[in-house]
Amino acid sequence: MFIGHYSAAFAARALNPSVPLGLLFVAVQLIDYAFFAFVMVNAGDAAVLPVDFHYMPFSHGVVAVSIWALAAGLLYAGLTEGGGRMMAALVVTAAVVSHVVLDMLVQVPDLPIGYGEPGLGFALAPDILIGQVIEFGLLFAGFALYMRSTVPTRPFGQIAPWLLVGLMIGLQVYNLTTPVAAGQSIIELGVVTLGAFTLLAIVAGIASRSRTSRRSLMEAAPVPVRPAAPEGRITRR
Repeated sequence: MFIGHYSAAFAARALNPSVPLGLLFVAVQLIDYAFFAFVMVNAGDAAVLPVDFHYMPFSHGVVAVSIWALAAGLLYAGLTEGGGRMMAALVVTAAVVSHVVLDMLVQVPDLPIGYGEPGLGFALAPDILIGQVIEFGLLFAGFALYMRSTVPTRPFGQIAPWLLVGLMIGLQVYNLTTPVAAGQSIIELGVVTLGAFTLLAIVAGIASRSRTSRRSLMEAAPVPVRPAAPEGRITRR
């Protein structure tokens, strides 16, 4: 799964507007960042090309994901201020966990619980068509929540989210139609993949700056004050 993971970022931003969308884009792909970082330095996780990924306990294992998620949440809480920072940290933690939950839904049982044999996966996407239906369904569901919960603050805010989604779809199509070359190294694949993740996070951060939370906008709106009645008059209700 690729762009389907970003559904959780959009939904989390709708749930808690204080967490930047760009940061949530990083959070939902954090364990893939970890996976490619490990294999690029030939440590822990391993992979062979093309597309035969295996032995992922240090990034995609349930125990490992719990550690990554807790660390991300604590780091966010430590670097931010304000009364709602703990709730925001929980949202970041949940965004990290969402990655392995969505992977578990669509993949065969190849996600380890700890550091032993793989064992988790419901295989709801037995072929590429069903997989894409699930991915795009998730993406647009999360995107709809985000759009309903935010409003543009300037004209660019009307089109910025759609430009972001267009970029995501373009990268998904490229990913599907461009097979990994048999001679390509894991370093090359890792650089390209992590570059795509980072590009999307940057664009998401830029796009979200032109929109604001509908809820916070309503809370900030001034309460209309009823004019006082002139002295000597009795107002009738």
